Amino acid sequence: MSADPPAESLRDLAQQEAVLKLLAERVAAAQKDVKARTQRALDAAEKRDGTERVGASLPGGEQVATISLRKGETGPVVTDEEALARWVRQQWPDEEWTETRIVRTVKPWKLAELLGEMEAAGAAKLVDRVTGEVLDAPGVVIKPTRARTHAITWRKGGREAVAEAWRTGALSGQLAAITAGGEAA
Repeated sequence: MSADPPAESLRDLAQQEAVLKLLAERVAAAQKDVKARTQRALDAAEKRDGTERVGASLPGGEQVATISLRKGETGPVVTDEEALARWVRQQWPDEEWTETRIVRTVKPWKLAELLGEMEAAGAAKLVDRVTGEVLDAPGVVIKPTRARTHAITWRKGGREAVAEAWRTGALSGQLAAITAGGEAA
């Protein structure tokens, strides 16, 4: 005859869930804040002296991770599809690169091709392959398409070392700020 494991207390489970929810909210807010401050500091360090990465170490000096800058990307972005489609139709009237619905649009495969050419050129311009004329593409601008950010790369054993430092209280100063304070939104 096997004994059933003791039933968990509903009150204990409710308490655990409430505590973890508050902790998760506070951790998420703290992470968002520190990520923004880290990004500003990395951007400033790169501008100042070319620094693109920094080590993350525990209070005892053990490096557990590396924070690395990821550069953003810039490329062509369609801001007025209708204007671009009219222009493509005007420039290449014999080609079936556009289709008429309620408004004229550029077929997705051709739009991808045209935007790829503009991205390669770094400008909202195309070269007419027949005449060689450089054409400005209306309804397209070159602007950031992905923001600069940064990433964490853990060293082997880094996660475990952080967990152990947390468990033993070595990170109590860093963690106290997360649990201190007023109501989380």
